[in-house]
Amino acid sequence: MDKSIFLPLVQNAALLLALVFLYDAIPKKHQRQYFLLWRLGIGLFIGGIGVAIMSTPWMYEPGIIFDTRSVLLCVSGLFFGGLPTVIAVVITSLYRLSIGGVAMWVGVGVIISSGLIGVIWRHYRKSYLANISGKEVFGFAFLVHLVMLSWFFLLPNQLALPV
Repeated sequence: MDKSIFLPLVQNAALLLALVFLYDAIPKKHQRQYFLLWRLGIGLFIGGIGVAIMSTPWMYEPGIIFDTRSVLLCVSGLFFGGLPTVIAVVITSLYRLSIGGVAMWVGVGVIISSGLIGVIWRHYRKSYLANISGKEVFGFAFLVHLVMLSWFFLLPNQLALPV
């Protein structure tokens, strides 16, 4: 197996762990005290992590890249809510547009749908996020990735199925 696949995946995982650290490191009291400023800052931070993740992708072929942006943005929507996720979606979408390639619009679709699913899931949850079960996380992840895979059918016919 090609070792060049592992480095981007390890780098992506490390960046996602930085997000988890941020979520746990900031006391809830400070989040409430500086609500708008905190939400703007966290959105910029998540967007920055998204750009860093997208800067170290696994490249299927030029213009078709794989990374963990869908995981980042759906988790952002679920745990941080609408405003930070919208900021991160805008930043990562602009970056994906700047990369270009045949899968550019598919990538933007994955970005928008992943963030949106996270925000909607958060909105319709009935209990506090600390009580989230493994089954719910699995269902959430399954839905996000099912939608992500469905975006690939918008690629040109000769690429859609192989991808």
